[in-house]
Amino acid sequence: MRLLTLAILGCLLAAVYWVGATEYTDRIENDIRSRSTEALAKYQPDVSVSVDGRDVTIKGTVASEEVKEEVSGIADSVWGVRKTANQLDIDKTIPYAFNAEYDNQHLSMNGTVDSEDAVDMINNVPKALPPSTQISTGPIQTGATEMPHSADKIETGIAALTQLNKGTLKITDTNFDLYGVVSDEERLNSVERLIDTRRDVLEPLVVTIDIDVDPHHGITRECREAIFASMKDNVLNYEVDFYAVEDNYFAKLNEIASVVTGVCKNQVTQVLVEGHADVTGGEGYNQGLSERRAGTVRDYLIGHGVPAEQITAFGYGEFRPIASNETEQGKALNRRTEIHLSIEALRGSEDNNYQLSTNSDD
Repeated sequence: MRLLTLAILGCLLAAVYWVGATEYTDRIENDIRSRSTEALAKYQPDVSVSVDGRDVTIKGTVASEEVKEEVSGIADSVWGVRKTANQLDIDKTIPYAFNAEYDNQHLSMNGTVDSEDAVDMINNVPKALPPSTQISTGPIQTGATEMPHSADKIETGIAALTQLNKGTLKITDTNFDLYGVVSDEERLNSVERLIDTRRDVLEPLVVTIDIDVDPHHGITRECREAIFASMKDNVLNYEVDFYAVEDNYFAKLNEIASVVTGVCKNQVTQVLVEGHADVTGGEGYNQGLSERRAGTVRDYLIGHGVPAEQITAFGYGEFRPIASNETEQGKALNRRTEIHLSIEALRGSEDNNYQLSTNSDD
């Protein structure tokens, strides 16, 4: 009889404990659910919260991988949560939108893209431009509708945009739009050749290029005429792996030096020397080769009277092709150096600076 009584009492105590534990667990779950839902209020109704003991599961759809990580971090930080199971999906219907503006060595970028590769390309833009370029990057998110060759499209757009005096670039799910102003026809031709070279990368987007040529008001007529004359047939070509300036190009570089130090003295504020390479060899090697090509031209101009502090030399590597690298002829065109003269406006112009270009292929 005593044993039976003890057994009954044990069962009663177990039942009481179970009821109490269940009630306590329910209280914990309700408390964690309430605080988690409150912490994630700004993501409602797209994100839902369920709780099992002290474990939280979040489900729903968010705009990007960055938001997914942000939501998970907030859930993890709620007091009492032991672990979080992040079962959020990324909304793949978000429109693709990359935007950039460029104004006299000031570049700004923002948008929503489709992949980390595209983000990496944007983050690497400063490495592809001269140190004097001032770059600001606004919010860049992933999660947009997938786009083939997304990173290459952005690279093409930035390579073209940063050759303008001033311009805007917009890449969407359907369009590639580039608008702006250049100094002269030679610079315009360079941009158009770049776009033509990358047509296969830009497909299936509708490409719109609307670029005006600035009339160069504000400099003396003699300076303007001298610059236009010095630009004629201004092409230097290099053999593979060469960077020295050959004798047959000395006359052209002498002419440019004479313009800068003579008739355009005090009007040319900066001489930009830009080296380029084809794809022969590795990317890192070609970067160095393009820098050496720019450096030899810089040294030559300094040796002929152009002040060193007035010259900026930079190598773009493979970043700005003007012809297909699939052919030997195209590669030869991409082995080049370009010289651009930054002109200070003297009168009658809204902008303070213009760029007049001379192109020399190496």
